[in-house]
Amino acid sequence: MPTEQTSQMSEPVFEAATCHKPRLIILIRHGESESNKDKTINQHTPNHQIPLTENGWKQARQAGIDLLRVLNLDDYSIVDKLEEQCKEENGTKKELPLRNYSPLSKKKDTNVVFYTSPYKRARQTLKGILNVFDEYNELNCGVKVSEDEKYHTTGKSKFALWYPPTFPSGFYENRRRSPVEELSDGKNFLQYRVKDDPRIREQDFGNFQQVNSMQDVMKKRSTYGHFFYRFPEGESAADVYDRVASFQETLYRYFERTNKRPRDAVVLVTHGIYCRVFLMKWFRWTYEEFESFTNVPNGSMIVMEFDNSTDRYVLRTELPKWC
Repeated sequence: MPTEQTSQMSEPVFEAATCHKPRLIILIRHGESESNKDKTINQHTPNHQIPLTENGWKQARQAGIDLLRVLNLDDYSIVDKLEEQCKEENGTKKELPLRNYSPLSKKKDTNVVFYTSPYKRARQTLKGILNVFDEYNELNCGVKVSEDEKYHTTGKSKFALWYPPTFPSGFYENRRRSPVEELSDGKNFLQYRVKDDPRIREQDFGNFQQVNSMQDVMKKRSTYGHFFYRFPEGESAADVYDRVASFQETLYRYFERTNKRPRDAVVLVTHGIYCRVFLMKWFRWTYEEFESFTNVPNGSMIVMEFDNSTDRYVLRTELPKWC
């Protein structure tokens, strides 16, 4: 973890280091999946292949709008228009309140990096989010992305196809065709990159799951404790913690590489338990504190904002707790 700022450290060297910390780190839980709606699907469909429901797709689109709301953009009236369209689709999603969020930096956000779980429901959620981003770019700066050039969750073969095909598997970027391409009225193009990372996948509950036996397992977990209970043939939340620690070390290393282009926001499209464990590791919660929180609703967004005065991230989202 980068060292904390001291009163003596006002030299440009410190500024060069901290400017590579993104202004926002955001966690988004995937939209409603078929498994959230009907647990019997786990008896015959691999967990990583479970798709979103129709409502889950609507939640994914709303998550894209919510994400635009917390970024520093050129034109929020465009976001209003996109949200009006979303309301007409009658998507349902519970809102998580933001606490004391007002962008500490007013610099326009133009570079967003997405990390996604390779599970189908997470990739589909990201697809819904990026569709909103593409529409914003088209309305704001006149840059239209063709369907073939957009992010796709899977290809025609066993493995995903990515554009352009010269990129390595698991990486996507919405680069403009020409870096000198003129934008409408000097507007900012919202550039994003996507990286698949299996470390931010769902907690493993075992392979195919029989509903009756899983009901017994869930009762045992409630008695044993959510953090340390290990599912048969699966993981405990403590095992997920190890994956979180590895992933966060990757983020720290990137933040310290001053030769890389700074990220304005880092967004993880992931799963409910992973979100909680990520926050536990980052803010050094005890396992008792972890146990006090419940999963955020499907399609919800958790916002962490960097405060340059303390050289720390502040959790802006009020998390739900067990009743």
